[in-house]
Amino acid sequence: MPIPLLASATAGPFISAHRGYSSDFPENTLPALEAALEAGADVAEIDVRLTRDGKLVLMHDATVDRTTDGSGPVSAMSLLEVRKLDAGRWFDRKFAGTRVPTLDEVLAWSKGRLGILIEMKNYPERNPAFIDEMIAAIRRNNAEDFTLPAGFDHASLAEIHRRQPTWRQEMILHCRLADHVHAARAAGAVLVSHEPEYCVKSDVQEMHEAGIAVLCTLRSVGHGRELLEMGVDIFEADDVGLSCDALRQLGRR
Repeated sequence: MPIPLLASATAGPFISAHRGYSSDFPENTLPALEAALEAGADVAEIDVRLTRDGKLVLMHDATVDRTTDGSGPVSAMSLLEVRKLDAGRWFDRKFAGTRVPTLDEVLAWSKGRLGILIEMKNYPERNPAFIDEMIAAIRRNNAEDFTLPAGFDHASLAEIHRRQPTWRQEMILHCRLADHVHAARAAGAVLVSHEPEYCVKSDVQEMHEAGIAVLCTLRSVGHGRELLEMGVDIFEADDVGLSCDALRQLGRR
């Protein structure tokens, strides 16, 4: 059964762990995802990039410099080279030895216990093999019900929608559109992600009328009350505990 996205009077708002429980664990790693699940997250947002030999690995930045002990672009490295990197020590010594996971490993680990929003970092290269591998990874892990391809590159979402028209997707924005519903439908998206400054109640209502769910970054417990009043379906934060506290105080957990 597909993971729920639209909140109701009896379910949600839901919690999304941004790059896993990234406030307390090294981002985009299995420890961060495991902690998010244990803390009560419903879904987790991850970032994926394509290696030189065509494998998708979890990495936000174009280079491995910030979050590993290595250096250089992900696109110039083989999977074996990426897998040799330490992706935990930069965050805290106790995470030394943590490896960069592949998308396949994450999907096989989740098995639907945690929904996965897969943000595609397929730029600036825009290698066509990226979308091929994204589709293949989801299919070979039978992950269609608990994953949503996501991204800022809406043309890539539209291409996946053309090839897999029944799949649900997430459109990410850093602005307020003149017509959210039309843009989401053009991209094949059933979930739209907003930053707080661009999340407006009337837009949320219009999207709900079209059956589109809304995700917004949570800034504080008090901000959670504003998001609830607007009807936001998914609260996203690096700190899963913050989201849980906000929903508990609002009587929704």
